[in-house]
Amino acid sequence: MNVAVGLLGACLLSAAISGCGRSAAEHAAASAPPASTFVAIARGRVDVEGGIVRIVAQRDGVVAVLHGAIGDAIKAGDVLIELDATQAKIGADMARAELAQAEAQAGAQRAKAPVLRQRAARVDEASRAGAASGQAADDARQALAELDAEIAIANATVESARQKLKQAEYEVALRNVRAPVSGRLISRDTQVGAAVAAQPGAVLAQLLPDAPRIVRAELNEGFVARIKVGMSAQVQAEADSSRSFTARVKRIGDVFGPSRLSEEGQESVDARDVECILDLGADSDLRVGQRVQVRFLPGGP
Repeated sequence: MNVAVGLLGACLLSAAISGCGRSAAEHAAASAPPASTFVAIARGRVDVEGGIVRIVAQRDGVVAVLHGAIGDAIKAGDVLIELDATQAKIGADMARAELAQAEAQAGAQRAKAPVLRQRAARVDEASRAGAASGQAADDARQALAELDAEIAIANATVESARQKLKQAEYEVALRNVRAPVSGRLISRDTQVGAAVAAQPGAVLAQLLPDAPRIVRAELNEGFVARIKVGMSAQVQAEADSSRSFTARVKRIGDVFGPSRLSEEGQESVDARDVECILDLGADSDLRVGQRVQVRFLPGGP
């Protein structure tokens, strides 16, 4: 009986040890952190392909008329701002008058040609018949050659005047500041009566073009090798992480540079990032300029 009790105790002890071992393993597995489902995380900003269009004047002038309002849909070629074109129009009128004068002078020269050609032919015929001298025939031919040269000069003068008129009309057209692309007018930084300068930094208006939305993400140097064109990613607004949108890697930059998203003094100036462009899905309602966080998913195209 003692032997039986001993065997029973040994069995119970063995079972207890075995059970404790399984519980510890299961507990360790449950407490381990889950494997990450992202291969990289980056900050970014929502943008539009090609960027926001900044409208500048091509000539100095004074604003005469403003067209449209902030938020209006604009078509490519629509006039956004009219500059005062009085002086340019006077120049065009003068060029138009010069062209008319040149055409009249050329017409007068061409009108002489039939008479001189007929006279030269008669004198030449009379010279061969002995009724006129050879000198008279030579003079008639010389007069005709001089007239042909004058006609050529007159025609060249007409063409020059025509080009001057085109230039003058072009200057008038440049006083109309037009939209280069279709989009939405998002800002206008001038008013009627304001003097504007034809300088790159003198922005008169801004257009949000009708182009696909993208995300400009900044990949840290340690993550660049993990990202490939065609990979999927999740995009979340920094201010609202409750929703995410799908994006796909479109291209990866070839040049390292400092971060453009970091606030001054937040990170080391030695940090180097590569720009990564992602196509943002059509279901996104993120706004251009909004800061986002991009989580790159494993796998590829």
